Amino acid sequence: MNTVPDIAVVILTFRQKEQTLRCLRHLLQQRDRQTAFNVFLWDNGSGDDTAAAVVDEFPDVMVHVSPANLGVAGGRNAAATEAIRAWNPLYLLFLDNDMVVQPGFVSGLAKPLVQAGDGRVGQTQAKLRLADEPERLNDGGGCRIQFWLGRTRPVGFGEVDRGQYDIPKPCVSCGGAMMVRTDLFQELGGFDEQFNPFGPEDLDFSLRLNEAGWESWYAPTAVAVHDVNHTFGGGDYSEEYATHRSRHWLRLMRRHAGIMDWLGFVLVGAPIIFGRVLIRELGKGNLGAIRGLVRGTLKRGDK
Repeated sequence: MNTVPDIAVVILTFRQKEQTLRCLRHLLQQRDRQTAFNVFLWDNGSGDDTAAAVVDEFPDVMVHVSPANLGVAGGRNAAATEAIRAWNPLYLLFLDNDMVVQPGFVSGLAKPLVQAGDGRVGQTQAKLRLADEPERLNDGGGCRIQFWLGRTRPVGFGEVDRGQYDIPKPCVSCGGAMMVRTDLFQELGGFDEQFNPFGPEDLDFSLRLNEAGWESWYAPTAVAVHDVNHTFGGGDYSEEYATHRSRHWLRLMRRHAGIMDWLGFVLVGAPIIFGRVLIRELGKGNLGAIRGLVRGTLKRGDK
């Protein structure tokens, strides 16, 4: 009987106890002789009883409570380091705690990696549906990046899932439901923590993986339902949020965009973005968002 090699599932949580417990309840139903995996939960400085609740209900889940919030990239990297030290898995599965996985999720992500053997498949990406409208897609094949418009959008977002995205294919993977070879994750240095406290460290990682000669594949048999109704800062377009968002986008462009992408962004994308934010946030009296957008744009970052 063929078995799926050992996998470490890495889950990050921050003040979302009920979502985390729900995620674990569905995930752990998939563990059997054919799908062997361990789970490492990193509490990213929640300061609540999430970790205690997880330990109480799932004593075999390894839990670490960080005294501080290390950001998404920092928390994922720290958790992956501990999981590798504990189990030395062949694969790492990074799973957001707001996912509800469907039957066959873990094995579906592992299958392309196992079948590739020593081939060039280094990462896999799940199909995601929206929690509020589960008949509709959140992600049907990774992320489309339009540098010239300053926009990223999951493939098929909002479309009714009629099976139109059920063919495996190469993609740019998002980090909320993806699996990667452990040795490759270490070789690439994990997620870049310069993208802390939030994104797009996942897109940067997948692009670096592609640029290193590896492939990321969309695995449509791995399905999860995603609760997308929360954002950094509680959903407010704050000065801090605007600063990080604009700075991180320019960092992503410096690394991965071409000359024509830059030309289009300067002439088209940037004016559209600034105009939209200006009109929307000034109407709310939110001057901080404008300051943040300018600060993030002017502040120098890495190349």
